[in-house]
Amino acid sequence: MGTEHQSKVVKSLFDGFYHLYPSLEQQWAYYARYIDFMLRELASQPYLDLRSLIGHKDYFILSTNVDTQVEKTFPTERICNYQGSFAHLQCKQPCCDELFDASPYVERMLAGMAGFEVLSEDIPRCPHCGWQLVPWVRDDTFLQGAVWRESLGRYERFVRERSDRRVLLLELGVGEMTPGIITLPFWSMTAKLPDAHLLSVNISGGSAPLQLGSKAGAIQADLGAPLSAARTAKVFKPPC
Repeated sequence: MGTEHQSKVVKSLFDGFYHLYPSLEQQWAYYARYIDFMLRELASQPYLDLRSLIGHKDYFILSTNVDTQVEKTFPTERICNYQGSFAHLQCKQPCCDELFDASPYVERMLAGMAGFEVLSEDIPRCPHCGWQLVPWVRDDTFLQGAVWRESLGRYERFVRERSDRRVLLLELGVGEMTPGIITLPFWSMTAKLPDAHLLSVNISGGSAPLQLGSKAGAIQADLGAPLSAARTAKVFKPPC
């Protein structure tokens, strides 16, 4: 999805999203290609391996990823996309509690794109106020509306209703940017819930505080390797 212009100004897909472009037309040229890439990309093998390992067990996914991979693998009712998803757009103000499917907007922009600019008239606009639509991902205008609150409520209810059961908390590939969403709450739950255990897997080293003792473990590895090994060799057997 690279272009000569893009290669000169950004070093990664993530950097490209936060880059300050000279115009909305150029910004949306990048956004359109970026979102199209994520929407078209099939679920990667680690997600498929995780789904296979979970099988019919009771589970819930709290995710800070926004790349649509989780939605491609697990049912919506078992997911909380805490940071949003590039599959949707929202009003930048926002003037309304509404999410819009990104696909038709992206298709229109790509069809009319010339070089590294979309047509001005193809820039997504809110049908209610006419203001710009933006990707539904965490920033200072992020819409924590009905969809977000409902999914967070499902997650919190899931945890609350299983607080006295045997629970395995899997912290998989969680970075250090937002520890207050997954890492710290998982530590707290592991400490407080009588039969909760934590397993953290991360390429830079998992998070298993010594204070949690035998209730927590960590594996330093590329996430794909242990998931693949667990699925093929059947050595990973969650205790719940």
